[in-house]
Parts: sequence; C-alpha cells; structure tokens
Amino acid sequence: MRHGKIGEDKIKGIEIMEEVKEKAIELLLDIISKEDFEMMLYEKVKSEDLIKNSLLFELVNINYRLEGFKKPLLEILRKEISEEVFIIYNIKLYSEKIKDENNTKTILHYFSKIYNLFDFDQEYSLMWDFYNINEELDLVEFGYENESEVIMNLKKICSLVCKEFDRLSTLSGKVTFLINGFEKEDIEILSIKNKFMTKTIPHKKWYEFWK
Repeated sequence: MRHGKIGEDKIKGIEIMEEVKEKAIELLLDIISKEDFEMMLYEKVKSEDLIKNSLLFELVNINYRLEGFKKPLLEILRKEISEEVFIIYNIKLYSEKIKDENNTKTILHYFSKIYNLFDFDQEYSLMWDFYNINEELDLVEFGYENESEVIMNLKKICSLVCKEFDRLSTLSGKVTFLINGFEKEDIEILSIKNKFMTKTIPHKKWYEFWK
C-alpha cells in the first residue's frame, strides 16, 4: 500500500506541474491574465513542496506586478515550451514594438529579431510575410523599392498580426494562425520583379506561385 501511495503522489505531482506549465504558457501568450495565473499558482503552492519543486519555486519568485515580468517567465519556460510558442511570443513582442515605433533604425532592429526566427524548413506561412519584407528591404539598396513604403508595409503587417493574436483566445488557435497565416489576404502583395503590383489573392501568398 505504501508503494501505491507514493506512486499516486508522484502522478498527482506531475499532473499539477503540467497544469502549472500550461497556465504559465497561456500567461506568456496573453491567453489568461496575470491575476488569474497568480491565483492558480498560489493555490498550488499550498499543496506542493517548493524545495523539491524547482520550477514552481522559480515561478513563485517572479514579481508579476513588474512590467517586464515576461522576460524571466520566458527564461524559466524556455526548456518547457515548443518552438511554435517561442516564435509566437517573439513575433507578438516585436510586432507590438514595431507598429507603434517611428524611428526607422529602431524598427529595423526589431524587424531583424523577427526575421532571425525565419527558417525555410518551417511550415509557418505567417513567417513568409516577414520574409517578403526582408526581400523588399534588400531591393531598397538597389533603388527598386522605397524604404518608407516598405516600412509602412511592415508596420501594417505587424498591426494585423497583433490584432489577430489578440483576437485568438486559445493556444491552438494561435499556433494555427502561425502555421496557416491570414485566412483572407488583406496585405498588399508586391512582386519583386519590376515592382509589379499584383491583385489580392485569398488563401495564397505570392511565393507559392514561384515554387
């Protein structure tokens, strides 16, 4: 019976921590409020041994009333979260900064943070919008694109991205948006060849026609 009780306690502890991690990820992605998270967290603390549970101990020691509480939260969760969650968090973080910023140098700095997340091997359609912006920025140097217009396009994309991520209230919904991109194309599609303006094409991005 003793071994059975130990086994049950271990399973219960694992279940509790999975719930805590799930809620911490939801907090990171603005799915739940920090007030709701703190309430849940301190309820778990009542039944768990903080000395034995390092993750719970670290989460409890974050000051969630500070504006930058998500930075230490991300550091704690980095080994616990999926690639999709990490990318979503960073896209939203830097898109928020870009859409409200007017200094071009600062905008390009934040854009580089987003673009560095891009990987040709990833099936994340949303990332291609930022890849396209990078292609346009490359053409600015050769005089084929106007920098101010490209920056305006980038800010428009970032604004739409933030709006969509805010609208989606579940983790699965946010991941689906990352993978599929916008359901309806409401971003102007610019072809890199001869600065030819194409028509808006629902459900399809320009790069798909070049494969």
